[in-house]
Amino acid sequence: MNKNRVLILLLSSIFILSAVGCSSVTPTASSSNAPMTIIASEDYPSYASIGDLSERANTIVKGSVIETRVEAMNDIVHVTDAVNENELTPASDPGGEPSSFDKIYTIHTIQIVESYKGIYKAGENIEVKQLGGQLGNTEIINDDNLKLIPAKDYVLFLETYEDTPASLLNSVQSLYVIKPAGKSNQPGQQQSQSEVIVSANPENDLSLQLTDLQEIQNEQKNQ
Repeated sequence: MNKNRVLILLLSSIFILSAVGCSSVTPTASSSNAPMTIIASEDYPSYASIGDLSERANTIVKGSVIETRVEAMNDIVHVTDAVNENELTPASDPGGEPSSFDKIYTIHTIQIVESYKGIYKAGENIEVKQLGGQLGNTEIINDDNLKLIPAKDYVLFLETYEDTPASLLNSVQSLYVIKPAGKSNQPGQQQSQSEVIVSANPENDLSLQLTDLQEIQNEQKNQ
């Protein structure tokens, strides 16, 4: 990748800083015809409590992955060059490969089981994007992301947008896994505990409880 393209990719990352966090990409291939691997890293704001996290999110839902696809999406960039102060505009590539301003995203379709905050309702679907994936000879690897597995139920703290899929507020604190209720080994006894919520990321220092989600849901209803 030549120097101009590296600059464009980095400038494109500035837009993500204002929208969903900070993202940077590092190319590791030298030939335009050879497979290209881009290492991406993201730096999002962190939150001191579940209350702060829920206040920042405009959508909080529980659901499971029913479909996943990989897609190149154009980041709308409106930045000014510090040298010549000329506004940069997105470029297109008629050949079908990601253009200079495109990034590759893995997009999950989530079927909502329960909604705690936002306009979405149980039974509806919402799309959630994660930076990373492979299209053609181009691959973006983002080690910050956690893989969403179709067999699991998740609680997601999201920011939604008008023209693009939603994003997790950050890769550490915004994704939780619902574990089924435990069952008693004693005959005739009911299940011994309710569902348990655990963070999908072991580095998360926030603990989410069912009571937290109930409070968020009640606040939503009272608005």
